[in-house]
Amino acid sequence: MNTHVSSLAIRGAFFWVLNLPLLVMTPKLTQAQRTFPEVPETNDAAECWQSTIDPIPDRPNYLNPHSWALNPKLLPNQALRMPKGQMRLKRSLSRPLLEPHADVFFIHPTMLLEGEAWNADVQDEEMNGEVDRWPIRHQASAFAGAGRVFAPRYRQAHVRIFSLGDSLSWAAAEVAYQDVKAAFTLFLEEWNDGRPIVLAGHSQGSFHGRRLIQEFFDGKELSDRLVAAYFPGMDMYANEFNELTLCTEPTQTQCLCTWMTYGKGYLPPWLKRKSAAADFSQVLITHPVTWDAEKGASDYEAHLGVVRPSFRLSKSGAMRGEISPQGVLWVDVPKVIGGKLLQRDNWHSGDINLFWANIYNNVLARTQSFVATKS
Repeated sequence: MNTHVSSLAIRGAFFWVLNLPLLVMTPKLTQAQRTFPEVPETNDAAECWQSTIDPIPDRPNYLNPHSWALNPKLLPNQALRMPKGQMRLKRSLSRPLLEPHADVFFIHPTMLLEGEAWNADVQDEEMNGEVDRWPIRHQASAFAGAGRVFAPRYRQAHVRIFSLGDSLSWAAAEVAYQDVKAAFTLFLEEWNDGRPIVLAGHSQGSFHGRRLIQEFFDGKELSDRLVAAYFPGMDMYANEFNELTLCTEPTQTQCLCTWMTYGKGYLPPWLKRKSAAADFSQVLITHPVTWDAEKGASDYEAHLGVVRPSFRLSKSGAMRGEISPQGVLWVDVPKVIGGKLLQRDNWHSGDINLFWANIYNNVLARTQSFVATKS
């Protein structure tokens, strides 16, 4: 398992940043990203949790439709809806492929933020509802134009593993990853039928997605079927991959798109410490508007819109970002009424939603490019 992780999204509050310009709240995503495992720098994480991850919830049966948030084969009547929005904004979206050529495998972020359990139970209907209402609806939909979307429920690890970083945290993370791996393996064996694959996720989903890349794609035969991997909200580095390269052009395929979003000029403490080291290696980043890896900035006009908590596409031209020397995406003050009040240091919760429309179009462009080169 790799050792670099990022702060995790806060359930519900995850999307307040997208309700521009109507809502102003105080950011609460204050957990620092750290080398994992690591002794916490404060006593905040030293509460008396259970000294074992037992009882571990039952392992999901991925032949059971209940074990999936999205599965077009087991849940054929299920539809992943597109956001509502003004017609002029919706016209900026590329049309879905008439014949969907790819399958999307999406891994949702952490939604387990409370309680003593180290891993979520996929039989927990309240948790499943939160997953469906937020990351499935607001994030997985950004990838839906390219083809069928598969999204497993899994025994996600509690958010505290990323601040504790102890042996129990490792164990809980392993439980979560083994579910993701089992779901992906069955997806390949039963339903993919050799189709091109788009990998996608956010935060803890990206954490597990990185390992999925390493075990199934990087230098492996399956890499020939990879359209691209979209794993924002997690620090990733070139030395973690043998052959997989960073996406540096909008229609490049068989590559990785990853980014972490912060207010302009801000660096989290963990990155300040790392960047001061003599052997610092820049975090990998692909700009989610220009889709290159240069240190230039995007234009406001190139931003196609965010998806708000109401699941409406809105506010095109609101965001402008540049790649920092350390490899994070620095965004300027949102170009909306009250934008200065909305600006924040940590935009992790909006990594996908702030750039939803640009991501949607790019996934289609890469899929079309992949199909054209393989035909």
